Amino acid sequence: MKYPHWQYYESILRELETISRYVEISPYNYSTYSTELTKILLSTGSEIDVVAKLLCKNTKITKSPDNIKEYQRILCAKFPGFHDVEISLPKYIISFKPWYDWLQNKTPEWCICYNKVKHEKDKHFREGNLKNVLFATGGLCVLVSYLYYNDFISKNLGIMPLFMFLDRKYVSGCKVLTKGNFRLPDFENDG
Repeated sequence: MKYPHWQYYESILRELETISRYVEISPYNYSTYSTELTKILLSTGSEIDVVAKLLCKNTKITKSPDNIKEYQRILCAKFPGFHDVEISLPKYIISFKPWYDWLQNKTPEWCICYNKVKHEKDKHFREGNLKNVLFATGGLCVLVSYLYYNDFISKNLGIMPLFMFLDRKYVSGCKVLTKGNFRLPDFENDG
């Protein structure tokens, strides 16, 4: 499997699409929680940890990071525009910046909720809600896009826009992550 983390991200999106048939994706439903949403949150949070470590490793660090604060320190130093990448769900007219709290040196709320659910599910089951799942999945999208960015650009791999993906401002033609005008903020000067 050439891009396993990308494929995993796509599988999470398929689960979200299925859930969207039963729970409308809307800010009005952000507090909706369920066992299925909790499973997606836990799965996504775990994958975020894996991909963030890989992305940090690609920055040529000497010590592997152990937590979200260390990921933040390393990734924001290497990619100063990381916090500003926007995610969109065009069908639902929703967009957000999942890592924006890093600009104020804070851990994103969805990440705090993920850890609460992971460590004390009995007390924090309601944190496995639609909003936290969407923001965590968006956070994973940004991480995976940065992880595979150079491959996607150098190999001219076109990825059709997905259910949830990078905002349209990153689109070139009808595809996302293709050569041409597409550039994530921290890669604008790359060839």
